[in-house]
Amino acid sequence: MINEDYRGTLKWSRNKQAVFTVIWISFLCAAVGTMVFFALFDPVDLSGIFDEDLDIDRDAGYAAGFFFFWILLLVCGGLTAFLVRTAPKRHAKHHGKQD
Repeated sequence: MINEDYRGTLKWSRNKQAVFTVIWISFLCAAVGTMVFFALFDPVDLSGIFDEDLDIDRDAGYAAGFFFFWILLLVCGGLTAFLVRTAPKRHAKHHGKQD
């Protein structure tokens, strides 16, 4: 039996859509960036650069690298979305009073 009260999918606000879009895109880009970066560099070798006594296994290095890329791209994407959404509208100056 079909419920007549169903009104379709839940509508998200523009802000919520922007936030989740930035999160999802930064996640996907971080995954690709992590694969490319660690195809070239071994996380065990990189751990010696920061501290010679630092002993990180390969999986922890991959995880730390992924979260580093994700946070970096999240900040960049969030800043871009903020600047785009708060920019003055181009057509606003053309819709003023006309003489």
